[in-house]
Amino acid sequence: MRETSRPSQFAVTRWTKVVAALGVAAVAMLVVALGLMATAVRKQKSATRERDFWVLCQPGFTADERAAAFRSLVVAGNREWRAANVGGLDLTGWALPGAELPFAQFLRANLAGADLTGAKLNGGSFELADLSHAKLGNAEMVEMRLLQAVLRGAMLRGAVLRASRLAQIEAQNADFSIADLADADLVMANLTGAKLIGTNFAGAKLESAVLKGADMSLARFEGADLTDANFTDANWWTARGLTTQQLVMLKAKFPPTANAPQALQDDFARWAGVPLPPQ
Repeated sequence: MRETSRPSQFAVTRWTKVVAALGVAAVAMLVVALGLMATAVRKQKSATRERDFWVLCQPGFTADERAAAFRSLVVAGNREWRAANVGGLDLTGWALPGAELPFAQFLRANLAGADLTGAKLNGGSFELADLSHAKLGNAEMVEMRLLQAVLRGAMLRGAVLRASRLAQIEAQNADFSIADLADADLVMANLTGAKLIGTNFAGAKLESAVLKGADMSLARFEGADLTDANFTDANWWTARGLTTQQLVMLKAKFPPTANAPQALQDDFARWAGVPLPPQ
């Protein structure tokens, strides 16, 4: 019995080794195949990204093709936009929260109603773009160009726009609450009815800006240039950082009008020490 069992045990051991060797070889082949597939995928993605950039940078493509290429690049996590031409695109209502879009040039683009909450847009341009009712809360927009952009009803609460150029923007009823506009250029900006609660305007240029009816409670104006700015029916006396000279000028030129809400007239009267009329 012992003699007959030895060959059988030897055969089992040999086949076990063969099977193990085949298993190792199969695993090795699978690893190589997966590596080749990953390389092919990376090359395909790279080729796709290069083509998308080509579509954005070269003439001859339709608006839909350019918009599709832009979306593809955003989804792929592209962070370099200096050479890309995204101007003139119709991105109405697009949802791009948190998108990495530094230096992107959205000249004359339509982003009405778009969601760019928390997007990183530093150094880019929205010049002549339509951002009506867009969501830009907490967006990073340092040193951006928004010359003559339309921001009516836009939400920019907490946005950082330090040293950005916003001359002649149309931002009626926009919300810039607790936004940082330090050293920004807002010459001839229209901020009628805007929410400017806690907004930082330190060092900003507001020459000939229109702030009619704006709520600027606790807004900061240290070093701001307010030459010829229009503060009609705005609660400027609730702001911070205004010089004595500026306060004297504003008190003389912009007390609430007869058309201002009664609550605003009463608040100004209390601030100015004017006796309130009997109720």
